[in-house]
Amino acid sequence: MKSLFEQFEIDLYCIIITRFFDVSITTITVYLGLLMVIVIGMYKVSLYKATLIGNNNWQHIGEMIYEFVVDLILEQVGKPGILFFPFIMSLFLFVLTLNVMGLIPLSFTVTGQLLVTFTLAITIMIGITIWGFRIHGIKFLNIFVPSGIEPWLLPLLVFIEIMSYVLRPISLAVRLFANMLAGHLLIHIIGVAAIYLMQFYFIGILPWICVIAFMFLELGIAFLQAYVFVLLTLIYIANIINLH
Repeated sequence: MKSLFEQFEIDLYCIIITRFFDVSITTITVYLGLLMVIVIGMYKVSLYKATLIGNNNWQHIGEMIYEFVVDLILEQVGKPGILFFPFIMSLFLFVLTLNVMGLIPLSFTVTGQLLVTFTLAITIMIGITIWGFRIHGIKFLNIFVPSGIEPWLLPLLVFIEIMSYVLRPISLAVRLFANMLAGHLLIHIIGVAAIYLMQFYFIGILPWICVIAFMFLELGIAFLQAYVFVLLTLIYIANIINLH
């Protein structure tokens, strides 16, 4: 690659512009299509000839992910959070699959695009805010009013709470974007260094062992970032439900 950032460039494959929408096909839309095929295909395989005990590895993987998400919801939100299970399950698989797809050599990292992560984060915050007004009405605004505070401190703390709430999607988006961007740049640099060392210093396979080690590290980070993204979303949902 000519540039470190070439792997994050968005290519335009087909221009489709209607009167109201631009539905052109880009690198992002192609990978989102692949994401849907992979996730749906994985669960189709895991549910094929599924039994109560589970006699195939794909069924075990599907059950492990299901149990992981359910336990996370119960731990962070409680039983009321089960209502959000389809959304949280889809969100976790969405982020995790895109993170892992980005680790395939010469592939594209969708979650390394700030536009994608910010759109996802702002959509989540708008959605749960609407839900908060739906279940609490105007009392939802109490989330910005800390209890047990001196009256003269209240305006300042309300302002801080509002700013904190508004900045949540930014922190949520930047955290995922920055980690995936930095990780892939690091792998790129180490890979180039490994090729250079093998060509000019004949060190052998040692540089590639380092590359593989960092690939496994990045795989762990891909899972960790999906977990953190979902965890923070659940914390925000718990705040909405309990108004604290």
